[in-house]
Order: sequence, then C-alpha cells, then structure tokens
Amino acid sequence: MNWVKENRNQLAINNYVRKADAKTNYWLDLSEGRINHYRKLTSDNFSIIIYGNDNLETDFYIIPFDELKHLLLENNFSKSEGRRRWIGNIINHHISLSNTGVKLNISHRYSNPIHFKAEPLMLSVEGTNDYAIENAKREIQIRIRQSSFRKKVLKNFNNKCCLTGVTENDLLVASHIIPWAAKIETRLSPHNGLCLSTLYDSLFDKGYFTLNEKYEIIIASKLDELSLQTQNWLNAISGKTISLPLNYEISTVALKFHREKIFIK
Repeated sequence: MNWVKENRNQLAINNYVRKADAKTNYWLDLSEGRINHYRKLTSDNFSIIIYGNDNLETDFYIIPFDELKHLLLENNFSKSEGRRRWIGNIINHHISLSNTGVKLNISHRYSNPIHFKAEPLMLSVEGTNDYAIENAKREIQIRIRQSSFRKKVLKNFNNKCCLTGVTENDLLVASHIIPWAAKIETRLSPHNGLCLSTLYDSLFDKGYFTLNEKYEIIIASKLDELSLQTQNWLNAISGKTISLPLNYEISTVALKFHREKIFIK
C-alpha cells in the first residue's frame, strides 16, 4: 500500500494531503480553503503531500509549502465556477499549475517520508494555552528540518548504509555523530551525519563503536562484557573503513567529540 495512503489520517493533521490521478498525468487540485487552514494552523510550516498509485508504496511527493507558495495566487485560480482552487499535474517529476506557465522540478521531493510520532500533534484543541501551541509549532518546524537533514545525509552516502551497504529506505537512519541534544549548531549539519542501518545506528549512538580520522571502525575494547551476539555484530565491522561521503565531508570535530564523549573505551 502507498505509504501516504496508509498514514493519511495522521499526516493530514498538520499537512495538506491530496490524491493525484496516476492515470491522467497525476492530475490534482488544491483548495484555497484548505491551504488557508494549514497556513493558520502551522504558520506556513506545513507540506503539501501528493500521492498517486494506491498500491505503490513510494509513489508520493512531500513538498514544503514555501516551495509552491509563489504559485498559489488568486490570479492562478482555475476557471471552475464557484470554486477557489488551483489545478495542475505532475509529469516526469515536474509539477505545473494551470495559468502559471511554470514547471517546477520536484524529483528531490519524491519518496522521502516524514518521520512522525505515534501520538498526533494537535494545535487547534480548544483550551490549549498559547505556550503549548508555540511549543507544538516549534516541534513541527523541527520535524521538517530533520526531514531535510535525513535527505542530505542519505544522499551523501548514495542512500546506502556506509557500513553494510543496506539500501532499504525504512532500514536507514541519518545518524548524528554529535548527538542532537549535545550541540544546537551541529543538529542539522550534514557534516555531522552518517547513513547507518538501524542496528548499527543504535550501536554507534550508544558508543559501542566509533571512527578514527581515516574513517576506520574502532570497537569497544571490553567485548567480553557484552553478549555474544553484540560481540559478533562488532567484530564483523572491526577495522573496516566506511564508504566515503559524496558531497559533505565528515566533520573531524564531530568524530573527535564522538570518540571522546560517546565511545565506550
């Protein structure tokens, strides 16, 4: 099943979700009323999510509103009587809205899921105080930026775990070298990220292994204190060199921090 369709109810709490007709060049329409609803709800920090084939898990686009905002003008409304909406389609990963004469390349927005919590984030609950609403808005902004960080880090390693070569998207993690909570300035830097499978992300996060400046794996010295299975996982990567990043060099400062502050020596 399409990932967006499966998660539509939760995604639609804070994002505008639309179904496009895959049989007619992904024809779609966007309602001014719904756009204004999410603008008010999130202070423009929402995405327009468009999905196509119900049975193709990855057939969807998640486009930050800011990227389409300049096209969603009253002058570009469709000619439908009594309806204030924009219509368009997507062909070869280019979205075009009628009356704009513009085609936008959104290929980089294809098949990149948003990571959300199990509990829905509600902003418009009656009685919610201003402090709680502002905190919730900030959390939305953080999620959007985290999604951008994930995309850059995965692309930096060719969408493969830099240790194992695993390519399944749902098994890949954009792992922070300096943890999220440790330093604000490194949270969203792709130089502070490794693409790891979920298993090795957990081991790296807990300090069971680290990297030297040559990108070689150093494992914890006290292996005999660990379970046999954990020993096997670590021995399998000991001394191995990770795949090299494509666009962003790994921060030597971040690696030093991980060796000194996180790694179990």
